[in-house]
Amino acid sequence: MRIPILMVILILFTMFSGCSPKKSLPIKDLPSNNNELHPKEVAPSSLAIDQIMKLANNGMVIDSPFTVFESTIQQVKSDWGEPNQIDEVAGGSYATYSKKQTVFGFNQDGEIYDIRSYSPNLHELTMEKVEDELGRPKDIRSNDQESIYVYELKKQIELKLIFPNKTKSVDHISIYNPARAKAEPYVLDIKGNSNQLSEKAWNSMKNWRAQIKQFSIRQPTVYLNGPNKKRVALTFDDGPDERITPAIIDVLNDYNVKGNFFFLGSNVKLHPEVVRKAYESGHLILSHSFNHVELTKLGKREVESEIKGAGEEIQSVIGKMPAILRTPYGDTNDQVVAVSNEQGYSIVLWSIDTLDWSQRESTNIVKNVMDNVRNGDIILMHSDSDKMETEKALPLIIEGLEKKNFEIVNLEELLNIKAYQ
Repeated sequence: MRIPILMVILILFTMFSGCSPKKSLPIKDLPSNNNELHPKEVAPSSLAIDQIMKLANNGMVIDSPFTVFESTIQQVKSDWGEPNQIDEVAGGSYATYSKKQTVFGFNQDGEIYDIRSYSPNLHELTMEKVEDELGRPKDIRSNDQESIYVYELKKQIELKLIFPNKTKSVDHISIYNPARAKAEPYVLDIKGNSNQLSEKAWNSMKNWRAQIKQFSIRQPTVYLNGPNKKRVALTFDDGPDERITPAIIDVLNDYNVKGNFFFLGSNVKLHPEVVRKAYESGHLILSHSFNHVELTKLGKREVESEIKGAGEEIQSVIGKMPAILRTPYGDTNDQVVAVSNEQGYSIVLWSIDTLDWSQRESTNIVKNVMDNVRNGDIILMHSDSDKMETEKALPLIIEGLEKKNFEIVNLEELLNIKAYQ
């Protein structure tokens, strides 16, 4: 039976109309609740300015779940791992994640105040297109290489669009929270007392404490304490020896707490097996110079030799060069900092001195910690051969800190710096 021509035409029309592509669905408006935001809601191949603005008003950029209102660099590291590099810029730090095409600016407390996106999809945005959509910016900052369009958003944050003069198209964007960028430095007074010090010695110590605090504020690689979070670090100077250091390692291991050992290179040479035990137990092995001399009284070459010698001795045992130095007696000046930085070291001092080298009773050692402990404290103790009372005090200190709900962490975690080079 022959099918009528009209019916054939009707069938063909139905088939082709059923297979024709549907129109693309419009991108759903981004929700205003931060918890509902997700960068995948932005079209991957094309960026609309209103989408950028909606993310920006929530303190976010494309392809990043972090905000300049609440996020910290610790959260970024937890989710994305370590950055490719960290640069110190104008009192802040900038962490680059090349594969994510994102850079985070953060303050010394780890709070993110600047998020920059280098997504290549931004390049399609021209000055003309931006001005058509957003109007003239609040401010235009220009130099020989680029123009920066600055738009003020809610909560007094800024959206910056950076246009290289050669292309007039967006190179990258920045979400900037000035309130976080200008956070006051969290630098603690150094605490701890001893009734064994003479009045002259006590006054000298107080003067040094005040001076080193001010010194650390202007030196970004010198630390007295960590951020204002309920975390502390336990540190031990002057070891290793053959009895007290191993005993302290055992106490830390029993409580599943990580310690930070600032070892002298000369002692590392004598007791490499103790260094190895501390390292294999997960504790940090750091430098306290080679001979425990006042570095500020040495010439540059002698300072270099003290730091280099200790680092090489440690490296010969654990296979890693330390990146954190504690100067003997806390004796630090601009030359010592410069030489340390040249050799790849940050300088970490302390904010609580247990004075276990002066008034050695375990009760006073514990009291100096528990009466003074604050968020971010770095606690100074010693692990050389005459510190039996420190060994006795350590379990009580750990239990007391945990009872106060302090998390005991290593310096790498507390300060967000590298322990090894």
